Amino acid sequence: MSHIGEQSTVSATVHQWRHLSHRYQVGWDETILIALNIHGLHSHGHEGETVRLRVQPPQTEVFQLVVPAGRPTSPFTVTEGDLRVDGTPVARVVDLRSDNSVSGYLRGGGRAATIHPRKTDDPQFSDQDGYTRLLADLAISLPQGRTLPDLDEVTVSAANYPDEATAMRDLATLRTAMTSLDMTARIGLLSSVVTSAEAFTELSRSVAPFTLFLDTDAQPDDSPMQPAEVLAAARGAGHEASFTYTVGKEPLDDMRDRLLPLAQYTTVWPSLNILQAPSPEDDAPHIAEPAERLDYFLQARAMVERIFAPTDLIPQPWRCYRGLWYREHATRPLPGPWI
Repeated sequence: MSHIGEQSTVSATVHQWRHLSHRYQVGWDETILIALNIHGLHSHGHEGETVRLRVQPPQTEVFQLVVPAGRPTSPFTVTEGDLRVDGTPVARVVDLRSDNSVSGYLRGGGRAATIHPRKTDDPQFSDQDGYTRLLADLAISLPQGRTLPDLDEVTVSAANYPDEATAMRDLATLRTAMTSLDMTARIGLLSSVVTSAEAFTELSRSVAPFTLFLDTDAQPDDSPMQPAEVLAAARGAGHEASFTYTVGKEPLDDMRDRLLPLAQYTTVWPSLNILQAPSPEDDAPHIAEPAERLDYFLQARAMVERIFAPTDLIPQPWRCYRGLWYREHATRPLPGPWI
């Protein structure tokens, strides 16, 4: 039985977080989900393990997060289905499981898919038949009455492409496999290796419709093209363009300087991931001290909203399970889907 509504014993941590929620005009549900992504779970897994959980705050929507578990410094625990902060119930957990690696899964209410191809030297997944089988496996999980041609988007999350040419060949193979299944969905690529104007021109011919999600974390600092130049090249070839960036590694001023040049070329709200240290002993990457971390991320959220205010873009929560937006953006409610 849920005890979320009980107010008899409210922890000092909850009091502090409610104060931050009020200061930054961020809803309480939103604050809980951001904090859970920051701190992970105290138990329910081994150190360094990640878990996938679906959380229902006091409102009716259910959100999916992927967070580290086995974090003894975290105030979050799960007891009898209640998500608690230092003992205070704050939400319900409707599903909790290990985040096992899978080759693909559905998102966006079943209208989009993310796939993780195996290493490109694996013959099972580097040819058309491999992709056909992977997509057929996804079809099993589609909502009742829907088929693969109903998908709007298939995004390849591919950190293992060694170079641009390999990525280009694989994307063309994916498009061929999709065409054989009567799929016209937009293909997205989350990677840092496709950057040249020539590649984007070729993608227009062999892969489009196409969206580039430039992985700015993986792009080398000495890359011949800066992230804004890559996004501009993608836009120039007629593609949609966006990027991913991990929030928490650098001061807010540096983050602002990094993101401002990208906003003018971005056509899909970027995936801004909360930095999650892989283990309690490896906290060095964080720029903010643990006690100041929620404050830092709420400041970062407000700053990004100002950066993108001149655009018409809004977050799509289902795209990012470690994000800074869930139910609302700039104090306004966001539409679903959320998973």
